[in-house]
Amino acid sequence: MAMNVATPQVSKLTVSPTRRNAFTDHQLVDPPQAAGHELFRATIHEITSPSHRLRRITLHSPSFATYQLSGPDEFFGLLMPQPGTPLHLPQQTKGENLRAAVAEMPAEIRPNLRWYTVRQFDPLNCTLTFDIVTHGVTLEDLEVGHDIGPGLRWCLTAQVGSEVGLWTAHGLWHRAAPAQTLIADPSALPSLRAILEYTQTFAPKQLRDMHVIAVAETAEDIEPHLLSEWQEKLGSVELLFCPVAEFTSQTVRLLQRIDAVEHPARFSQYVWVAGEGDLCKNVRRHCVYTWKLETSAVQWCPYWFLGKARP
Repeated sequence: MAMNVATPQVSKLTVSPTRRNAFTDHQLVDPPQAAGHELFRATIHEITSPSHRLRRITLHSPSFATYQLSGPDEFFGLLMPQPGTPLHLPQQTKGENLRAAVAEMPAEIRPNLRWYTVRQFDPLNCTLTFDIVTHGVTLEDLEVGHDIGPGLRWCLTAQVGSEVGLWTAHGLWHRAAPAQTLIADPSALPSLRAILEYTQTFAPKQLRDMHVIAVAETAEDIEPHLLSEWQEKLGSVELLFCPVAEFTSQTVRLLQRIDAVEHPARFSQYVWVAGEGDLCKNVRRHCVYTWKLETSAVQWCPYWFLGKARP
């Protein structure tokens, strides 16, 4: 039997004083508004490993005291100095085009640029934390000359006190539609967790209408208890383990099973998917053509592309 789902109204929120200052808009009933970009100089404050294949890096900058996130899934550009050189930042940031500004710098001082998402932000203590999945790569792999990208190389060799640049961007997720499905691979799970924490803080009743699908190679790619602690709060949680090359196919098969049993996630009014590019594209296609969602109701954000470098 088909399920008819009414469209509930999004309620106004009671402001949480503990986290409000971290966000420009703590309601988020509309898509986040991108503010002007800023370029901060920051230092590494702390490095930890929540799991064997996950590195957590906390940055500190006095500039974070007045900075605000536009949304919980905020992404940013990280400018990393070349190995053995001090940090040099572009003098002109070309308006919206950071890549162009970096490309014009002399090759010998040009920083490497990679994109990450905020895991935690604390304006009171001027810190910003993000996670990097190492895929099991170690310092020993660097020493034997394995081909490793600049982001992971920096992550494995970074030290407390080292300088980086942080180029602010914006978030994408919003809570206008109460019934939602969130889909992520390990690169996007920090954002997904941040979305859940935001919702728990500002709109806890909405969690029951939210469904989560996570796909990873191994449990060590995921922050411990990242999803299990939300099991009882959410509408549903599905966790898939498979090789990276099967992220897309396994996720689409799960969506097809959801369709077959008319799982509540099938009737989501909004879908947020982030991670590998092909995964995002195929989830979007399924949601638009099978779930009949408007394209504006599917927020898809490719963080990386299998087999390709993304500066």
